Amino acid sequence: MAIIELKEVNKVFRTDEVETQALENVNISIAKGEFVSIMGPSGCGKSTLLNIIGLLDTPTSGTVTINGTMAANMKDSAMAAFRNAKLGFVFQSFHLINSLNVLDNVELPLLYRHGLSGSERTARAKEVLERVGLSHRMYHRPSQLSGGQCQRVAIARALAGNPEIILADEPTGNLDSRMGAEVMQLLGELNSQDGRTIVMVTHNDDQAALTDRIIRLYDGRQVM
Repeated sequence: MAIIELKEVNKVFRTDEVETQALENVNISIAKGEFVSIMGPSGCGKSTLLNIIGLLDTPTSGTVTINGTMAANMKDSAMAAFRNAKLGFVFQSFHLINSLNVLDNVELPLLYRHGLSGSERTARAKEVLERVGLSHRMYHRPSQLSGGQCQRVAIARALAGNPEIILADEPTGNLDSRMGAEVMQLLGELNSQDGRTIVMVTHNDDQAALTDRIIRLYDGRQVM
């Protein structure tokens, strides 16, 4: 059963002078519980594709269905709630707020969850920090952590809402090889032990080889 399905997806960016075809006739089906990597040269449309899968952007044409729900049928408010409940995002540059401690950073997405009390948010944030091995750093600020620790905080934040799908855009891009391997091990455990579906953009062949399947893009088109 496909948890992510894209059919004939095109994405065109237009300005007054230039039209750029970022994605062309992309057809993707990802099964529940798969760990899939997206690869290709810079500028080939990888991040655009991930943003469309993550409902952060809309295709110019084609359909996007996530967990049985067609994105085009959702209003903006419903899409935001769906994204918050079903999807977790991990970015290359972490996107942590340095004025907040680690615990508050992880709690942040839960502020938009209706029906969760403050104590429930804190308990859930502490639980996922324990899962990524950083409960002893929960009151530190991001500037006091290593790059690998910051990325694990970002993964904890993505997990806080208990998403079915994790979308990771170059999650090891700012890390050295040892820290990158630790992050990949954690993502692998989330996939194999929890059964979470993971879609990861990467330039790293060795890391892509650890995933179930590789989707390759070139100039916005799928290639074998």
